[in-house]
Parts: sequence; structure tokens; C-alpha cells
Amino acid sequence: MTGLEDKVQYLLDRQQILDCINRYSRGLDRHDEDMIASVYHEDGVDNHGPRVAPVPEFVRWVNDAHAGAFQSHTHHITCHNCEIEGDTAHAESYVFFVQHSKDGVYLQGGSGRYIDRLERRNGAWKIALRRLVIDWRFKAADVTWEGPKSFPAGTWDRSDLSYMRPLAVDPK
Repeated sequence: MTGLEDKVQYLLDRQQILDCINRYSRGLDRHDEDMIASVYHEDGVDNHGPRVAPVPEFVRWVNDAHAGAFQSHTHHITCHNCEIEGDTAHAESYVFFVQHSKDGVYLQGGSGRYIDRLERRNGAWKIALRRLVIDWRFKAADVTWEGPKSFPAGTWDRSDLSYMRPLAVDPK
């Protein structure tokens, strides 16, 4: 490859890796098991604090844990660093998360980092190993604001507005 081809391939690889990381957050917040699983290689492992699990077990556990405790949650990827060497990459992606309790009484949240080893196999970048670092957390009680009723609410299935194709105006 020429110098320009190498640079373009590097940028394509970086974007595919970032897309993979972001797809995880979307899948998690929509409780989309297929989407969550799609970011890991079949033999991938997630080391979520004390929990170390292969992908199928992890996906079920993470969705059940969120559904059991929260009525809604969002996970936001902010800073993203990535080092690529051949078909292996190491990434650090900051995550800010907020979770609204099932009873509606409190918010909890925090910030951490996904530390990932990704591998390109058969042309696709996916996570081979993920470790989660939690840097800080908070819990706020007496959360009573519920937002305007004129906005659609998010759902944990494919009826969520983000899956609508083509996106259309609400006919109301």
C-alpha cells in the first residue's frame, strides 16, 4: 500500500472500531440482545467488574440486570482513544451513564471507561475482551420531573423510534 492508502485504511479501521463501541451503547439502551452480541466476537468475553462472562451469558445478564432495577437508562460514549497494530486494536472509551430507578424515586449514574481489545477477523472489527473501569458514581433521590408528555417515550424493543425506517413525522 502507498502512504495514502495506509492512512485511509487507518481512518476506516478507526471508524469501524468507534461504530462498534457506539453500537454497544445503543444496543444496551434499547435492550437489543442481537445488537449487543454483534459487537463481540463469538468467543468474546466481558469482564464487567466482578462478573466475567462469555458473550451469550453476558448479554442476558446485562439486560436482566438493567430491566430489574431501572425504568430507563442511557450510556454515552465521550472520549475515545485507539491504538491499532495490524489486526489487533486496544481502545479506551469513556462512558457516562445515567439510570432512572424502576420506582421513579432516584437517578444513579457515573462515569467509567470501556477498556477493549478488538480484533479484525474476516474483515470485521469486534471486541475480543472488554473490561469496565468505574471512575465515579452518584445517586440522587427525589427525582420527580417527568418531561413533557408531547414527546415519544423510549422503549426497550424494536418499536422504539430509532428503528423506524424510513423515519416519518408523527401523524398527530
